[in-house]
Amino acid sequence: MRGSGSNTACCFVGRLLFACVFACARAFAADVPGVDTVRFHNYSAGDGLSQATGMVITQDRTGFLWVGTQDGLNRFDGHGFRIYKHDRTDAWSLADNFINVLLPDSDGALWVGTETGGLDRYDPILDRFEHQTLRRISAQNQEPERISALHRDQRGRLWIAGTAQSLYWLDRAGVHETPLGARPQLANVRMFAELADGSMLIGTHAGLWRCDAEATQMSEWRAQGLPSLDVADIAVSPANEVWVATIDRGLLRFSAQGALIEHYHRGADVAHGFPDDSLRGIEFDRTGQLWVTSWNTGLIRVDPGSGKISTFRNDPADPHSVVADQLQALFIDRDGLIWVGSWGHGIGVHDPRSAAFATIHTIAGEPRALPSRGVRAVLTDTDGTLWMGMSEGGGVVHFDPVEGVIGHYVNDPADARTLPANGIKYLLRTRDGSLWVATAGGGLHRQATGHADFQHFRHAEGDTGSIGSDDLLFLMEDRAGTLWIGTNDAGLDELCAGCTRFVHHRHDTMNPDSIGADVVFHVLQAHDGAFWVATRGAGLERYDPASGRFEHFRAQAGNHASLSHNAVMYLFEDSRGELWIATQGGGLNHLEPGSEAAPRFETIGSHEGLAADAIGAIMEDATHALWLSTTVGISRLDPSSKSILNFGLNEGVLGQGYYVNSAAHLSDGRIVFGGLNGATLFDPLAVVPPPAPVPVITGLLLNNLPIDLQWRDSKSPLPAAPWSEHAEATLDHQQNNVSIAFSAFGFSNPNDVRYSYRLDGHDEDWIQTDSSRRYATYTDLAPGGYRLRVRARNGMQAWSESEASLSLRVLPAPWLSPGAYLAYAVALALIGLAIAWRVHTDWQRRELARDAIRMSEERLKYALWGSGGELWDVDVHTGTMLREHRLDHVAASHEAVTSTIEGYRPFVHIKEGTENFEVSYRTMDRDHREWRWLLTRGSVAERDARGHAKRLVGTTHDITALKRAEESLRGLNEELESRVEKRTEDLTRANFELRDTLQKLTLMQRQLLESEKMAVLGALVAGVAHEINTPLGVTVTAASHLQTETARVARLMSEGVLTRSDLQAFEGTVRESADMILRNLRRADRLIKSFKLVAVDQSNEELRTIELGAYLHEILASLMPVLKKVPYKIQVNCPVPVSMSTYPGALYQIVSNLLMNSVTHGFEPGQAGEIAISARAAGDRVQLEYRDDGKGMTDAVRAQIFDPFFTTRRGQGGSGLGMHVVYNLVTQLLKGSIRVESAPRAGTKFEIDLPLDVPVSASPHANADASAVSTQT
Repeated sequence: MRGSGSNTACCFVGRLLFACVFACARAFAADVPGVDTVRFHNYSAGDGLSQATGMVITQDRTGFLWVGTQDGLNRFDGHGFRIYKHDRTDAWSLADNFINVLLPDSDGALWVGTETGGLDRYDPILDRFEHQTLRRISAQNQEPERISALHRDQRGRLWIAGTAQSLYWLDRAGVHETPLGARPQLANVRMFAELADGSMLIGTHAGLWRCDAEATQMSEWRAQGLPSLDVADIAVSPANEVWVATIDRGLLRFSAQGALIEHYHRGADVAHGFPDDSLRGIEFDRTGQLWVTSWNTGLIRVDPGSGKISTFRNDPADPHSVVADQLQALFIDRDGLIWVGSWGHGIGVHDPRSAAFATIHTIAGEPRALPSRGVRAVLTDTDGTLWMGMSEGGGVVHFDPVEGVIGHYVNDPADARTLPANGIKYLLRTRDGSLWVATAGGGLHRQATGHADFQHFRHAEGDTGSIGSDDLLFLMEDRAGTLWIGTNDAGLDELCAGCTRFVHHRHDTMNPDSIGADVVFHVLQAHDGAFWVATRGAGLERYDPASGRFEHFRAQAGNHASLSHNAVMYLFEDSRGELWIATQGGGLNHLEPGSEAAPRFETIGSHEGLAADAIGAIMEDATHALWLSTTVGISRLDPSSKSILNFGLNEGVLGQGYYVNSAAHLSDGRIVFGGLNGATLFDPLAVVPPPAPVPVITGLLLNNLPIDLQWRDSKSPLPAAPWSEHAEATLDHQQNNVSIAFSAFGFSNPNDVRYSYRLDGHDEDWIQTDSSRRYATYTDLAPGGYRLRVRARNGMQAWSESEASLSLRVLPAPWLSPGAYLAYAVALALIGLAIAWRVHTDWQRRELARDAIRMSEERLKYALWGSGGELWDVDVHTGTMLREHRLDHVAASHEAVTSTIEGYRPFVHIKEGTENFEVSYRTMDRDHREWRWLLTRGSVAERDARGHAKRLVGTTHDITALKRAEESLRGLNEELESRVEKRTEDLTRANFELRDTLQKLTLMQRQLLESEKMAVLGALVAGVAHEINTPLGVTVTAASHLQTETARVARLMSEGVLTRSDLQAFEGTVRESADMILRNLRRADRLIKSFKLVAVDQSNEELRTIELGAYLHEILASLMPVLKKVPYKIQVNCPVPVSMSTYPGALYQIVSNLLMNSVTHGFEPGQAGEIAISARAAGDRVQLEYRDDGKGMTDAVRAQIFDPFFTTRRGQGGSGLGMHVVYNLVTQLLKGSIRVESAPRAGTKFEIDLPLDVPVSASPHANADASAVSTQT
């Protein structure tokens, strides 16, 4: 099933070329067994398809191929599938994974009809699906409609068929029902087909119907004698005839008016016999051939002109046969490729161009097919038949492309006239009509014209005239009739016409003019008479028969004009007389014209576009193009332009490659190459080049990760899909590693497509790549605008005119933006102003410094005067001393004989070698009544070349008053030390007293905590005792009553008056009493166990694994004697069991303190309320939440809630330690955290975070002082 729509017109040239292809294919094949012209490349789930049911196939305007399966929608770009599926978390995903119908729209969108999800429209710009509202109009059921057929008519209306017995139109006004209304015949529509007059054919399960363009009435087309047709598909021919494929009635051909012309089915006559009646898809190709997919017999081709029918079925042994026999979908794409979808084996594609290449291969048990796989040698006859030398013991085969094998020659050990060996290496027909056969190990054999037997030429040891070896490779007849034989181990032999003795040319290491190697693959006599010899290992040889000398041409490293490789396989002289050399590993070599005297070679290999560098043979067609057989296929070379076109497995050639020297030319221009798995026969002029591939941008990657569009990810640089028109991406400065993925719509041979790309604004040249690396990566792009352009081509053909492009805009970093540059300019201006201001300031500062120096000099004078000191300057060498403001009251100032060092030596102390000195000394005053203390400081101001001081400068001060002050200060220090010692003794004594007081306070705190613990425990015991007393009292009462009744019955029994009714009443009393006793004892037992568990947990601080929810319930049960007296509802919520390793006693103290705190402080008197405790695991932590809806706390109270001895009920029983203990237990013992939220009249919430496993190092005894049991605050 497919969505119908207007067909794209095909150009006349394309139709003509395809017609030539099919004409040649029919001429080649003629349904000969072992001759194939139709091949498929198949894809299944292993190749990326979402599921193996190919329900429907189509192609959108962009060029993507879409495949609808029962489990997802697939988009194919030639290299990989992108899968779209329903995602219940994504409103823009596909509505349903089961796809029934696809219809591409002219705006590039794709309409998707699903099995249970209704109708979707794929938006190619935003790469998402929009769900179309299409509800059943005539039914109450509001489930989405099942969509079975779609069609866009000439008026632009979208015809929609579902399962509601109605047809719908979707146009600008929305979705509405057609005037046909609801009709039972429309319950299961499979196909729409629009006729030339605008009327619509509707193929349904209940017949073929025609309705007018306005959909006001409909009439049935029915074949006479047949019931209503169960229509599968409809195709309108170029002649406006209607072909109908049915589910169970075969193929029918109607006129445009509805008259039956022909009916093809299994039970028909020879002219109308059809291989299958159960059909599914039908479509005309560009040549007018009709293709049909069937449910049982694969793919069927019908020639409407001749009526010839060809069937193509799946062959499990042939991976290139049609994908399956049970086919569903059929589609012909814009390039003419034929796609089929199977029911359970995926999809397949056939390129009609590949029919130009006929593959001749073996079929086991078929006498008209080749007897073995490998065709080592090929020879053509003038009658158009072929002689083939087979490998694997196949002998020699005479083959007619129209009839198949018409002769087979193999070794018969009983007949010496037959071939002595079946391993054929080469075949040659000489001018006298003789057939020569070269074998591998069996020598040379000749079959004369008109004879059936063979003449044998074998190597004979000791006979120098016999052939040089039985292991042969090649045969050639020169213009003189001489036969040249290339051997695999004995060089080159020649046998002149009419001769029986062979002449040998073998390699001689002592003779440099001998042939270069003994392995000879080919010999060619050029138009100028020169003999060229191809050797393996020694390169190319040129032989001069006159001199017997061989000239050697070999590969030379670094010399690009030399031969490219020394393994030469084949030699060919084209129609222009130019020599071409095929190598095994070095590609194709071309002897440059005019360089025969000193040969120069041009190399064409894989770097230039050849599919392989190992070439087996070369042929030339009528257009002078060269055809090369290689190890991976066939290549076409234009010698003038050097353009190359490669043909691989998808184009119909042998992917396993071809043998060396296995090639021939038929008289009608056809070429045959022998290969490892058969032979390829083709007409070079009928080979249609593949259409130019159309490149497309398929994705954008940042740091090698694909990105979503902006509507999914606001940080994405892509507002729209990169394959949409005028696509662009805006990258910020951090997105500096960007890759753009691309592909090309060349589905015939996508692996042969080559690409080139250029980023305008960045790349100077185009960058080429192959199909294995379809992306362009750029890093650290400078800010600015760029445009990536992508081109594609097939092999080395011209680049396609169409380009794919993507605009890129790279934003600068914030510090490189225009605003930043403006800020930089302002900053530079400010810096310039600052520098100018600094220069001006420095000048002012220097002026001020000069003024300051002058003032300093004056101040120095005043300072010396004011300080009573003097300044002196000594020239050590001359001994001269200058003194400024000298001390007039000292004797040296008056008694020194001269103002020199010698004159003042008794008063000056000089330390040679030091830079400065300072000395204080006593000297007599001028009145000689007391000693005055002087302080002299000096420094070396200048030294001579030897480092000795030349000049000293210094000052002298009278420090007598200072010395007297020092004496007074020394006395004060001694007195202060005495006082400090006494104060230290007082502080030491006070410290001992403070420590004693602290120990008493600590003891008092412990006693208070124990008192609180005992108070709580006492209240708990009293409550439990009260609770236990009730069931025990009931038990005692029931037991007493039972005792009384037992005594009464015993008395009646002893008196002999016990009746049945008395016994029955006693039985009832016993049962009721026993039940009452057991029920109350169980109740008491539960209370005791609960109290015991909690008591043990409080007294035994050991790590224990508990289930948190159950333990919380146990805590509540133990506190029930207290809690049942309060009007508060207490709930524990722990839906998922939480197992944790902890200190249960500490947990009990935390929960009980929180509960008692709420009971005592959390509510107003008489206020009812609710307390909730919830717990959940979060990774390796436990989140415990405690909340009440009481009166709450003020910010001041909340801030002090965990402070020790803080209580709001001082003197009313509160100690102020309960919440402090909770805090210490949580944070210190249990290694957790606790936080509180509360506000007046808003209740209180405690959030406690604890580890699932308390570390073993956390010891309860280490925190005994901080975590002792405490009551409420």
